[in-house]
Amino acid sequence: MVQLVMYPVIVLLASAASMPIVKILEEKLKFKRLKEMLATFSLALCLILLLTLHEQVLREGHLESYLPGFSLPFGVQLYVDELSIYMAIIFCGIGLLAAIFSYRYMEVDTGLDKYYGLLLTLTSGMIGVAFAGDLFNLYVFWELMCISSYSLVSFRKYRWEAVEAGFKYLTMSTIGSLISLYGISLIYGCFKTLNMRDIALRLSYAQNMFERSNVLPLHLAVVFIICGFAVTAALVPFHTWLPDAHPAAPASISAMLSGVVIKTGIYAMSRILFTSFSSVPIGSASSTHPVPIIDYGLVLIVLGVLTITIANIMVIQQKDLKRFLAFSSIVNMGYIAFGFGIAAYLLYHYPGQYHAFKLAATAASGAIMHILNHAIGKSLLFLYSGCIVHEAKTRDISKIEGIGRKMPITGISSSIGLFHLAGIPPLAGFWSKFLIIWGGLGFLEDTFLVGSTVIIVLNSVYAAGYYVWLVQRIMLNKPSTVVEKVHEAPTNMVMPVVILSTVCICLTVLLPWLIPIIEKATLALLMGG
Repeated sequence: MVQLVMYPVIVLLASAASMPIVKILEEKLKFKRLKEMLATFSLALCLILLLTLHEQVLREGHLESYLPGFSLPFGVQLYVDELSIYMAIIFCGIGLLAAIFSYRYMEVDTGLDKYYGLLLTLTSGMIGVAFAGDLFNLYVFWELMCISSYSLVSFRKYRWEAVEAGFKYLTMSTIGSLISLYGISLIYGCFKTLNMRDIALRLSYAQNMFERSNVLPLHLAVVFIICGFAVTAALVPFHTWLPDAHPAAPASISAMLSGVVIKTGIYAMSRILFTSFSSVPIGSASSTHPVPIIDYGLVLIVLGVLTITIANIMVIQQKDLKRFLAFSSIVNMGYIAFGFGIAAYLLYHYPGQYHAFKLAATAASGAIMHILNHAIGKSLLFLYSGCIVHEAKTRDISKIEGIGRKMPITGISSSIGLFHLAGIPPLAGFWSKFLIIWGGLGFLEDTFLVGSTVIIVLNSVYAAGYYVWLVQRIMLNKPSTVVEKVHEAPTNMVMPVVILSTVCICLTVLLPWLIPIIEKATLALLMGG
């Protein structure tokens, strides 16, 4: 079983390791597309393997295995449930489209064997984080992902902008990784195990030995876990690297960063918190589901509100299209953190209440659904920004007015993506925000929760306004002199954009099919796997 679970990661890492050999073969055969073909084939094969694993997870509930020779409490565990396979499919799907887009977009660059090798390594690291059942394994894959993303942000090292952004990202992310590592060490010091489910089990047995409001090491561990992973998740005030990284990175990598890399941060954070720091109260007849032992939901709600509000203020001040989209990504990470925060807050403050659990599941479902919605919508828009830069050679919003008229296929596709992220009914982007807001407003007795949600509603209306404003600038305004001679981007660049816009529509049409998948992923999170 361990081999089956690891096949997707093995395929990607093996392909990444073979890139230097592929480069030599290209020179011998005088065929310059081998590396692109290998990267695309590897990611497509990985996606097929993940879909196969998904079918098996649906049948068996979850897949669990240890590396040979290791078992609890020190075993390196691979644990695949509905949530982890859901995340892995998103990671691989966006990676595949980024690779296809790169065919023409990156053809003027050199060192593409390194580029595609790093792209495959980045994707494998994210899938490994999703599949990790223990904190050691998670941290190893986390570093694999981070190191790859640093290198890709600064890939165009002949530009000072890329070097500066890569160094800033490296510095901040390294500090975040060290903070989270210290939190992991505190957890190990308390429980003498790194397996997330084993930690929860030991916590359940030990909970009668302490008051849940007076556990300093555990409180510190939670703080370090949240702060450490919040850097990669780009939550305010740990977000400052992202607006610099996006303009500097190639558009395909910007799509990966906003589409999936920052989601890995919020996934790792929520997976550790909900799995390891929640336990079923012993002897409780009223609560049959795990209850957080620490009120980390309050922290996530505050971070979510701050992130959405501050980033919303910054979005409209941007003149650079990619910085505009970067701050928009920060806003959407705030929604996801807020949704998970509502779930944890309700479970902590109202344990055993069925109504509270249903609202918690609703908010968490909204957050998990928004991970998908934002991954698709924002990847679409960053790839579209790459099409614009490829044809118009500028990212200045004032200079690309009316470019949608000159590039109608990608222009219409980008408009669908913008409406999707704006939450315009009946698109799927509306329903994920609606579920989060419904979870917050459904418990009227809690004034803090209701007040926080009202702030989110106001922010949502404001955000919809600037998305519609961008559609107007791109599609409805008269073309500027800069874009008069612009034409549609090459097919390999247009195709991923059109596919993603089609997915936006399909998600809306197939909501009755999507919702049960989201519900299973939500229960996998709230019930500890």
